[in-house]
Amino acid sequence: MATSLTPVTLPARTWVDLYDDTGITLGVQLIIQNLGRDETRLSESVAEPTSTTGYNNLLTNEYLTSDASPVGAWAFSRLGTRIQIEEA
Repeated sequence: MATSLTPVTLPARTWVDLYDDTGITLGVQLIIQNLGRDETRLSESVAEPTSTTGYNNLLTNEYLTSDASPVGAWAFSRLGTRIQIEEA
């Protein structure tokens, strides 16, 4: 098992590029868990999502695994939260 990464803090109402924030190589499959209290929106996108972009909701303590070779990964929280990200 690889060493766990430091959790990512999502500031309120700000899209965060998960590959940029973690240093994980773009295209590597991710496993993401919501450690905080607020719902997290996750979107696979090359660029920062817009309000019309589709997303998945990740509730507290839920996990989500990305596609096998994602083109990008972004996260958003209305109130701010923390998520744990690991390489799959």
